[in-house]
Amino acid sequence: MIEDFEHLFAAIRPIAALSSEERLRRIRADRWINYPRAQQALAMLEDLISFPRRARMPNLLIVGESGMGKTMIVEKFARDHPAYFDAVNGLKRMPVVLVQMVSGPDEARFYKRLLAAIGAPEPTRPTLGALENVALRVLEQAQPGMLVIDEVHSLQAGTVREQARFLNMLRFLGNELRIPLVCVGTQQARNALKTDEQLVRRFEAIALPPWRNDQDFAALIGSLQRTLPLRRQSEIGERALKSILETTGGVTAAIFSLMTRLAVAAIVSGEERIMGSDFEDAKTTSLLGEAV
Repeated sequence: MIEDFEHLFAAIRPIAALSSEERLRRIRADRWINYPRAQQALAMLEDLISFPRRARMPNLLIVGESGMGKTMIVEKFARDHPAYFDAVNGLKRMPVVLVQMVSGPDEARFYKRLLAAIGAPEPTRPTLGALENVALRVLEQAQPGMLVIDEVHSLQAGTVREQARFLNMLRFLGNELRIPLVCVGTQQARNALKTDEQLVRRFEAIALPPWRNDQDFAALIGSLQRTLPLRRQSEIGERALKSILETTGGVTAAIFSLMTRLAVAAIVSGEERIMGSDFEDAKTTSLLGEAV
């Protein structure tokens, strides 16, 4: 029976043979979908992590509006470079340290979150100096090849002076550990980095703009269809592609949500495929509204 599901990726075909309940569970779970923009960002991250250590390391800024898949990309990269135990030295190594920015430019709170991300306890007296010393010591042991800070646009919640002081701390960490920094955020992240001219000059930027009706978008929808364990081949034409873009605004998260909802409806109804006509159905229209 698995051979009948040639419209799906090979790894998905066995899932299509499972029960409806199991397939619904799999469809609703988070999953990685590869596409050209993500591949480009991952390739840039790969270049950075393998960059030879020097006094001034290059950095990367990943910019895009909310829902464009920025966090998914860096989380994918972190999964591809997991922590491991160095049996020779008896230490835990972390090639990628991923930490989410605190709600404002607060160095002490950031160090606490950084320590939590690397699994290290806070000092008994968590002064800023003590937190910095512990973080540096543990990071030197973990030997990260990269520090990724997500939601960097939260920096703008502070004053210009607070932002400058926080960015100076990030520059210090990069210089001290001799590792690249990767900052992830909305367009406001780019503006926040400009507070530190020395730091911003070291950043190369990659933007994740909303999708347009082009070959890349058609390829994305095609890949999505092949990951959804529906037992019949879906039929989504040019008119449906335009409807998806108009409804979701070209936002990656909304597109994924929409396709997930349509796949769920296809299994529940027994249709087992997504059709272009679904976008004109009144019931499906309500699903479109919920996807954005």
